[in-house]
Amino acid sequence: MRCRLPVVLLALVVAVVFFCGCISEEPAFSSTRYEYRLFIKTDTRIENVDLLIPIPTRGDRPAIGHDPISGAFYTDPDNLWKYPPYPSTLPERYDFTLVPVEDQYYLRLTASYMDPAEQIGVDYYNRTSLGDKFRPEFIPQLIDTLHPLGNESLFSPKQNLMLTAGSPEIVEIRGNNPGYSYSYTIPVYAHYENGSRVEIYSVISGINEWSEGFDQHRSNRYSDSYSLTITGSPGGWMPAEGVVTAGEGNYREWQLNLSTTSGAGGVERMPRFDTAEHRRK
Repeated sequence: MRCRLPVVLLALVVAVVFFCGCISEEPAFSSTRYEYRLFIKTDTRIENVDLLIPIPTRGDRPAIGHDPISGAFYTDPDNLWKYPPYPSTLPERYDFTLVPVEDQYYLRLTASYMDPAEQIGVDYYNRTSLGDKFRPEFIPQLIDTLHPLGNESLFSPKQNLMLTAGSPEIVEIRGNNPGYSYSYTIPVYAHYENGSRVEIYSVISGINEWSEGFDQHRSNRYSDSYSLTITGSPGGWMPAEGVVTAGEGNYREWQLNLSTTSGAGGVERMPRFDTAEHRRK
């Protein structure tokens, strides 16, 4: 009996250590993730297509996170949807270039025609692991999901930016935060012929993920999206409706030391554009 007692005590100590390790709230298996999607569809065949579409920018350069993007990004098969009604490759008549318009970058899409069977679907995903164990040096690598304006990849130029729900100042360390939202408008340029209905939609998201406790999954995120439906003949520059949502999900004290820079991320006017000169280029 005297031999059994130390064995039982040792087993209890091991169990307590294991249990405490399991319920530790120190983060593990941390990662960041960016997702970006762009969809363009037409109900009927349109011709002489010329579109200028807002793209993700960080600072004053086209980028998703820290990775720059170019026109080739939009024709890379790895970034295209792979199942109907989206083609796995795009026809050579499609031309994608990034062009500056009044200090903002746009995706310029030109084509002799677009067909309903060739809808454009860009679907980009990039996950970065920050390691299995928590280290303080990982914190600067987190996505600033609480204050993305001025700090993260967003669509520009934003106009009429207005807080519509919540507040960036209210963050609960425990529980699931609903976040806060801004509405805005963003200029999109469209010229084509013979169209009846064209839809343009785009969204970019940034997500932090980690585990804690009994492998409980935790995350927080921001997202920025806009949409425009054109019926009949396009009107050149048109305002698309946009929404930024930030501060959604779980936050811990070690995440709240990121930058709190905030800005509108764009100019407050429609870009000027000589459409006749533009179409000759």
